[in-house]
Amino acid sequence: MAKLPKPKFNLRLPKAKSETLISLVFRYKGQRLVYSTGYSLHPKDWDFKAQRPVQKERRQDLFVIKRQLDDLAKYCIDIFIASEYGAISVEEFKGQLDIKTGKTSIPDALQGDQEPEKKRPTFLEYLDIELEEMKSQGMKLSSWDSFDRHAKVIKRFAQEVRPFDYEDVDWNFRFEFIDWLASRNIKLGYGNKTLSTLRQFLERARRKKLHSNIDYQGTGWMVPQKKAKGQMVTLSPEELQRLADLKLVGFADKVRDLFLIGAATGQRFSDYCRYTPDNFYKTINNIPILSIISQKTDTPAKIPLNIFPWLIPILEKHEYTSPKMSMQKFNVVIKDICKKAKLNDKVFIVDQYIGRKAIVKKTYIPKYKQVSSHTCRRSFATNLYRMGYRLAQIMPLTGHATESQLREYIGIDNEMNAEEIAFSIMERRNNGRKSSGGTLKVVNS
Repeated sequence: MAKLPKPKFNLRLPKAKSETLISLVFRYKGQRLVYSTGYSLHPKDWDFKAQRPVQKERRQDLFVIKRQLDDLAKYCIDIFIASEYGAISVEEFKGQLDIKTGKTSIPDALQGDQEPEKKRPTFLEYLDIELEEMKSQGMKLSSWDSFDRHAKVIKRFAQEVRPFDYEDVDWNFRFEFIDWLASRNIKLGYGNKTLSTLRQFLERARRKKLHSNIDYQGTGWMVPQKKAKGQMVTLSPEELQRLADLKLVGFADKVRDLFLIGAATGQRFSDYCRYTPDNFYKTINNIPILSIISQKTDTPAKIPLNIFPWLIPILEKHEYTSPKMSMQKFNVVIKDICKKAKLNDKVFIVDQYIGRKAIVKKTYIPKYKQVSSHTCRRSFATNLYRMGYRLAQIMPLTGHATESQLREYIGIDNEMNAEEIAFSIMERRNNGRKSSGGTLKVVNS
């Protein structure tokens, strides 16, 4: 029994210095089909052996192109089998591929008695349809909220600037959209996430054959972040103790306690706001432990509860149950509490805002203004690192996947390097004083 022919993908100019077209080549029954995929790629991003894009971190465009090539390969095999194993001309084969990829619609003569095609929803209508489908399919609430939030930004652009449809999204549209985001003073990370969400919606719609536009694919859609970085805001053990010693009542007392619970356990707000007695136990050696599975990543973690002396009294006060509140209210009140604790040291802040190029703004502000729910997790990791624990020991507690990821998250390597040099200089100076400050011994002849 003969093997099925295998679709192959080649770069049109494999030694090109810039992006070059990817072609599909399919040999069957003595015939040779060459079909333009419509995608272009730089040879350095191409795996010549696998005949697919190289898979790189933070290069979603390469993953998208790989999926499209996989789809094209499947379409070839489907058409080959459906045509009685290759009893079809090259031109007819191309026509079938055009239909499957959405380049052309099914001819009226071939539709026969099929039901009339439903009217295609506009892209803005599709956003609501897709969001509803995401929810019905059980997408995590945190992920769905993100899609919904950025979909609202996309709709606001359509209201304030102009309505648009699937086919309108190209490189010029990107500039128009970025300019609008910049006019609203949107931070770079949030703006890039909106651009990414727009492309994800378009890709979902394309895979459902609602359009055939691919101008939104490829590299360069996100605005690159500049290297400028400010101080990462964390609270030291002494500052956390200052918060623990504050005399507070009512809701402020609950906010302070929840903040300290988060700072002593190192989890995300979505996790440390939902602790119950079931999350706590003692080991066979009588060590109190928090056991949690991350809501965001489903990663399990076990954290000792004796890192800070004030944690267990706070947990006992609330019967090992996190005080309940929204993140929004938490973030407002915790700043006021930190102000009362006199966390007034100035910190150097670098914010990057979206534009055709990232816009960098540098300021010095009191630390309390930068404290938020996420400060807890970053403080936890940073404090353990400063206590001398290895990254490999901290990773299982915070759930970071790699040491380099955790190192970047903590972000104090440069600071610690500067401190080590400073201490070394101080030690050398002290040794110099000792060697030059001794008394001279007189040797009698």
